[in-house]
Amino acid sequence: MSGNQLQPASAPDAGPLAGYQEAPPQDWGGGQEAAPAPSGPKLGRYVSALKRYKWLLALFLILGAGGGYAATKFVHPEYEVKSVILLEVAAGTKQNRQGMGDQLLESSGWLDLMRSPAIADPVVMQLALFVLPKTASDTTAFRSFRVDQQRMKPGDYTLTLSGTKYSLSSSGVPLEKGSLGDSIGRDVGFLWQPSEAAFSGRKEIEFRVQTPREASLALISKMQPTLTNGSSLMFVTLSGENSQRTAATLNAWVDQFVTKATTLKKKNVMSTATILEGQRQYARENLEAAEGALQRFRVATATQPTERQTVLMPGVQMSSEPPVFANYARDKALAESYARDRVNLERILAKGKEDGVITPEAILSVPLVYTDPSSEPLRRLLAEQSDRDNSLRKLRESFTDEYDKVKNEQAALRALKSVNVPRALEAYLAQLRLRETQLNENVEASSKDLRGIPTRTIEEARLTRQVAVAAEMYRSLDLRANEARLAEASTMADVSVLDSAVAPLAPTSNTAPVIILGSIIAMLGLGAILAIILDQFDKHFRYPEQATEDLGLFVLGVVPEIDRKAGRERTAEQSAQVVEAFRTIRMNVRYSADPSRPLTLTVTSPGPNDGKSLISSNLALSFAEAGARTLLIDGDLRRGDLANTFGLKKGPGLVEYLDGTALLSEVMRPTQSHSSLTVIQSGARRRGAPELLATPRLSQLISQMAKEFDVVIVDSPPLGAGFDAFALATATGNLALVLRSGVTDRRMASAKMAVVDTLPVRVIGSVLNGIKLDGVYEYYAYYQEYAATDERPEPRISAGEKGNVPAVAGRG
Repeated sequence: MSGNQLQPASAPDAGPLAGYQEAPPQDWGGGQEAAPAPSGPKLGRYVSALKRYKWLLALFLILGAGGGYAATKFVHPEYEVKSVILLEVAAGTKQNRQGMGDQLLESSGWLDLMRSPAIADPVVMQLALFVLPKTASDTTAFRSFRVDQQRMKPGDYTLTLSGTKYSLSSSGVPLEKGSLGDSIGRDVGFLWQPSEAAFSGRKEIEFRVQTPREASLALISKMQPTLTNGSSLMFVTLSGENSQRTAATLNAWVDQFVTKATTLKKKNVMSTATILEGQRQYARENLEAAEGALQRFRVATATQPTERQTVLMPGVQMSSEPPVFANYARDKALAESYARDRVNLERILAKGKEDGVITPEAILSVPLVYTDPSSEPLRRLLAEQSDRDNSLRKLRESFTDEYDKVKNEQAALRALKSVNVPRALEAYLAQLRLRETQLNENVEASSKDLRGIPTRTIEEARLTRQVAVAAEMYRSLDLRANEARLAEASTMADVSVLDSAVAPLAPTSNTAPVIILGSIIAMLGLGAILAIILDQFDKHFRYPEQATEDLGLFVLGVVPEIDRKAGRERTAEQSAQVVEAFRTIRMNVRYSADPSRPLTLTVTSPGPNDGKSLISSNLALSFAEAGARTLLIDGDLRRGDLANTFGLKKGPGLVEYLDGTALLSEVMRPTQSHSSLTVIQSGARRRGAPELLATPRLSQLISQMAKEFDVVIVDSPPLGAGFDAFALATATGNLALVLRSGVTDRRMASAKMAVVDTLPVRVIGSVLNGIKLDGVYEYYAYYQEYAATDERPEPRISAGEKGNVPAVAGRG
């Protein structure tokens, strides 16, 4: 919005101002071209906006701190406790499955067992973790709280206390009333009979009861067991809101884990001991039967002659038994043993096919199966069946029957029980029948050779051999059964607690400061965004780019704001800034106008209170102090008051001159403080005075004064007051616009400058008034250390006084 430029017909002599001017540049466009728009974000503008709306940021800061503090009431600090468990056998190691100390689980199995409900459920029931008081201090009243899982009803409950009476309600519905000391909540499955002292000082207790399994799953979700591959240490952590309760829960958890691991380990040993005990009992019964038969036979034949061995001396017998007799007795005893065990195995097989289940204990209770090498395939299948049965039982401790691994184990176990074991047993029975037939054939052949030996001798030898065989088997099984009982009694778990949990004194993670800080940062960010948005919609002039970019005006200078409340030192500093500011404005005005003409300038503003009279007065004073003959005309015929500013008496002014009632010499008033400054006051105020500005007499006055003065400055009314400013600017040909920070309406300025563009007026730029020299304006300030000062001249000394001056020490 530069306006049109007037080209004068001739260049009059500049007069005394010629010595004042410095060498002007060739291009006198001066402030006509706006400065290029800076690229990137306007950080300085944002910072200034934040400073201006600091009250808004303070409000949001208070709201953020208050909101964060209120939010912390709903967030409790977390306490984390840790326990260390030592695994006695390194994870992944397998020992002989036939031994008594094989490892219980692999590394993944330990973790699954630690997180299984089989461990969590007893802990929840032991510590009553399924009841959740609304107030943490009410926890002590629920130490003896238990529930009947079959009859319990989960939900929210309220216990109201009145003296020695109580009433129990759920969701506002009364459930039960009674006296303290009685059982509370029987109808809803509570097993709770607290003493009256447990409710001391309490009037109402609110609590929630959930199923133990729900409490177990919630507790499992907070449990974090860690086991590194190849390590024998398991680290278990648990977090909670109460440090003492969390530590007690974790210690109970690891104790239950050790107990469960010990129980599972003993099951393996007890299974082997049970089988051996059954076999030992069976062998003992056989031995007692054989000894009884031999004793009865000897009693019956004690008086009858026999073919016994000759006794040479007491305790010494001569072994004269023939080999055929020994073979016959051996084969006969084995054939009967095979027949007896075969019948037992056939009975077990038939019963197993009828019931659909063949137990390994029943088969292994037959001594022949346990001792016969040919039964090794059958024993392997039975051992595999036992192992799979134990594995399935362990899996069911941690998983349901729908788990794929459980299904696979069940299928393999069914195949063993229904197909593999029966087939192996039938194959073994076929072998027994074949061997029994061969032995019977041998016995039949040997009996022909022994028919000559008395029957009593043969029978006694057979019974004696049978006792010896039964005694040997009993001794072997008795030894192994004793070893199994000893292993069962000395069985230790594969795990032990290396480090128990200790309640921490300080919370591990306290989110209250984070919440408060986050709330403050969020609200400050919101306040900053709101401040920037308000700044974008602010209609007042604030920033230099609003003059250069929005209005297209060159900034002639910046007049700083003077703090009237500051001390003397601050006022002096600001005064120096103001002086330097007007010197800069004076220079830019001089070189922004047409150098071929004397300077005639109209100073105006978009609206009132922008400080145009202040700028025009001080600019005129600045030119006068520089030695330029300066004329200041008060063109504000509506509210002009420059007469009072310079201490002039009221008299005829511009109004009287334009209407012809006063001469030019009568309206020109020199100022006493500046000999180079002359003032024409506005004159008497009249309703029709603005019409006088449209007469040719105004232009004649400006032209005549331009010949007599170096600088003519006209203080006009605001552009929004009427056509006065436009008429005065047209008369002077040059216009300077005053913009005041926080006061000038930018839309008003833009609209009025659009009108100026249609007039033959040269807009030389804008003067920014009332500016704080910080933020985006910090580079418009001047260095105070370079302020001009008066140097005191040194006193002159006459020749006669030189001898009386004392010598001064040198500085070198």
